[in-house]
Amino acid sequence: MKSFFFVLMLFFLLTNTAFSQQNIFISGKLKMKPGTTIRLSKYKDYISLDRERLATVKTRADSSFNVSFSVPSASIVNISVNELGLDALLYPDRHYSFDLASTLNEHTGNLLIVTDNQDTNPQIVLNKAYQVFSDSVLSLILKSNHQRPTKKEIDLFNAAVDEAIQQTPDAFCRDLMQSRRVDYLTMSRAVSFSSAFNQFFDCKKLPMTNPAFQSLLYSNFTKYFDLGPPYITSLNLFKGIPDSLHFSGLMHMLSVDQSLKCIPVRETVLLGNIYSMVKDGELSPAKGTSLLKEAALASSDPFNQQMAKNLENSFLRLQTGNAIPDFSFFYPDGSTHQLSSYKGKPLYITFFTLKGIADRTLLSQIADVEHFADSIGVANFICITADADHETIEKYWAKQKYQMQLAFAPDDYEMIDFFNAYTCPSFVLLDSKGQLNTLAPNFPGEQLLKQLISLYQSDNPQQPEIKVRKDLPKSNPQKQGDSHYLPGYPLPPSLQKASKK
Repeated sequence: MKSFFFVLMLFFLLTNTAFSQQNIFISGKLKMKPGTTIRLSKYKDYISLDRERLATVKTRADSSFNVSFSVPSASIVNISVNELGLDALLYPDRHYSFDLASTLNEHTGNLLIVTDNQDTNPQIVLNKAYQVFSDSVLSLILKSNHQRPTKKEIDLFNAAVDEAIQQTPDAFCRDLMQSRRVDYLTMSRAVSFSSAFNQFFDCKKLPMTNPAFQSLLYSNFTKYFDLGPPYITSLNLFKGIPDSLHFSGLMHMLSVDQSLKCIPVRETVLLGNIYSMVKDGELSPAKGTSLLKEAALASSDPFNQQMAKNLENSFLRLQTGNAIPDFSFFYPDGSTHQLSSYKGKPLYITFFTLKGIADRTLLSQIADVEHFADSIGVANFICITADADHETIEKYWAKQKYQMQLAFAPDDYEMIDFFNAYTCPSFVLLDSKGQLNTLAPNFPGEQLLKQLISLYQSDNPQQPEIKVRKDLPKSNPQKQGDSHYLPGYPLPPSLQKASKK
């Protein structure tokens, strides 16, 4: 009898596990060259913005592909090819058949889903939910003169959203519209966050996994905390949390607006605040991690428990001093190299794309810093792009005569995922041992050079100290002979003798 119950319980657990994750099947063609990699991923949450890779597949000789992966519920999935991407609303236990195409070519434009029936196109379904908030509707509430909308304007706005929700059979899209409605009402100062939330949401049926709802809470958490009572202000929450305070204690104290009693919302808001405080250097990673560990156990909602774990893992994975996987990349000549080959000096990595003006401007600034850093031998530089249009990148590099090492990331995007380098330009600084120093080094300029010199000296205490030169004018970099020097820093060894003559 005992064995029978054991088998029955095992069957129950296995079936529960199977039903918690359901498969999505996709087949189609990518209208690009064969052997191109297609990546499918989703955000773990919309606070850390860390991505979870769902599947990776290469197209066959005829450019066709088949792929399947599991998700527990309706999800916004990002489908990407090289630097092109799109978001689609996909449901478990369904088989999708569509073609993928770029609006221009393999390297530029937008990635599109092409189907025979546009009503079932997972890209169009999602876009329709966002298009409810068109310019004509938003103009009723986002006034150019910064005045609050009138009651009539608010009523018109709500009526338009109500009509769209009534005509939308999809629950996920209805939750998305409702979340964006509250966000816009709050941004326009038409109503307070708590009153709008209480009007349009039921605390017992919150769409916690809907990304628009997560974004709504994240975008409003600052205002939410600003409403706190005096004893919260006296704790100076945004400058640090005392070690004596724990997650449960903060939850009890941060009742904030008494009209907003929904515990899961307050938990999400507090998690977002803890995460931002650590990122902004206002809370130590150790204290932040400790609070997140407590939240993973104490949160009332399963999603908040999972999000606390996500945020904790994000901190632990990208903490100063952590070892970095030995990612590979390619030089323009086709040779493969590893990150480990740069050990011995601090390594400044720039992830860039030429599609943005900011990238081109910053590349030139990085080139200036690299020149000085190379002349005193304190750091290595490598500029990595995932852009598949290698020819255009190489021509631009040659035209600019950049000395920094150009490299191409493999199209599996493993390195991009690890550093979450989806917003370009993005920077990473490794120390001489190849360990992570920071994901947010100073922007190119004199401060970055000082940071590199400081890191080099701490990694190489046996080397002579690099001292600030007092005799150089505090002006822009000047030219002497065929080399440059930076005011406040020593000349390169090759010029030191010449400068004494």
